[in-house]
Amino acid sequence: MINEQETAKRVYYFLKSYRSLLKLAEPMAKDGVLKDKAAEIVATIKAYQNSLNSPKREIFSNLFTKRPKETLKLYQLNKKLGIDKEEYEWLKAEILLDFGNSYHDGALLVR
Repeated sequence: MINEQETAKRVYYFLKSYRSLLKLAEPMAKDGVLKDKAAEIVATIKAYQNSLNSPKREIFSNLFTKRPKETLKLYQLNKKLGIDKEEYEWLKAEILLDFGNSYHDGALLVR
């Protein structure tokens, strides 16, 4: 049985590393295994983001891929998407659990 709360936390922290991984994967970074792995993970995250529908993609990018100065406050995001805080939390949890399940056949899942 999957522990959804712990899985969501693990996936959240994993995805929060996106900005650092992006720097490691840049063309100016030193070549090597770390750069290759970072580029692979960044590509996986981008592919997942592109597979989401519009509201989920906006939530995902606001949480993980946008620069801090570009992110919307929660009330701004909710207004833009036309959702309330409860629906936002539900969509966020759904995104986290779905990514956790899809990444390397569930490697981020907590059982």
